[in-house]
Amino acid sequence: MVALVAAVVIVVAAPARYEIDGVSMAPGLMPGDVVATGWLPLIDRGRTPRRYERWIVDAGDGAATIKRVVGLPGEDVAIRDGDLLVAGDVVLKSPAVLAEVALPVAVPIEHHEGHARMPPAEVLDDATFATEVNRSLESVRDVGIAAVITAGPDGSRAQIAVGDARLAWELPAGGHCQLIAGHLDGRLVAVAWFVREPPLAHDRRSVLPMRTPAAWTVAVPWPPGVAGPTEAGCSASVNAGGNVERIDAWRDIHYRPRSDEPTSWQLDADSFLVLGDFPTGSVDSRVWGPRSRHALRHRVTPQR
Repeated sequence: MVALVAAVVIVVAAPARYEIDGVSMAPGLMPGDVVATGWLPLIDRGRTPRRYERWIVDAGDGAATIKRVVGLPGEDVAIRDGDLLVAGDVVLKSPAVLAEVALPVAVPIEHHEGHARMPPAEVLDDATFATEVNRSLESVRDVGIAAVITAGPDGSRAQIAVGDARLAWELPAGGHCQLIAGHLDGRLVAVAWFVREPPLAHDRRSVLPMRTPAAWTVAVPWPPGVAGPTEAGCSASVNAGGNVERIDAWRDIHYRPRSDEPTSWQLDADSFLVLGDFPTGSVDSRVWGPRSRHALRHRVTPQR
């Protein structure tokens, strides 16, 4: 009897695991990756889903799939010019969400002593992992850089250019600084934080660090008339013996409607809008429509 009870508890309490099939949640989740719920997955039925959480969802045909919650009950949600809008305002992603969805941009980086620059270039919503997806490409505005900067022995001043916008940080002697900056969701965003040792080379698909601060240090409306990253490039520089150890270019999700499907949704009191992170490779609420709370099974986290 004790063994039977223990077996039942393990079955009920153990995390549920799912293997990814397809690229709808790329680049964060790729085919063959495994995601899991937390312990006691049944409690997810009583949990309130939050924006940008990833959930196992019942698709239009009832099959289980994984999508990201982007619209909440009662909201007026729309897709416009690649952005997600709620009640007419563009929703800003946190650094952590951006780290899950950002894609690398293949542009040549110019390196000089204490300086690195991403030149201006048109950025399209293509992806190296889905070249077989037949689609027209659109220009992406939400572009930026991720950099690792080491200060000189007496401290340094780091200067970042995002298009024609300028930012600066004072770095302590010998300090190692990671930063993310760019044009994102209609805003100039940036965050910088210090680490004890120089970060290792990226070993994952995103060009952004795995661990980021919870919020942006800078998040202001993009200044009118100021050229953005695709028009004027981005750069990072440091003085007084410092060095730009690494710089990578990233782009955000470019939300886009499917051919003749809706681009706006008025959600009722029990509806959620769920989308894939790679829109052109995803079948989601743009096709099925909003999903009821009952259709959201489990909140998941990636398991490497």
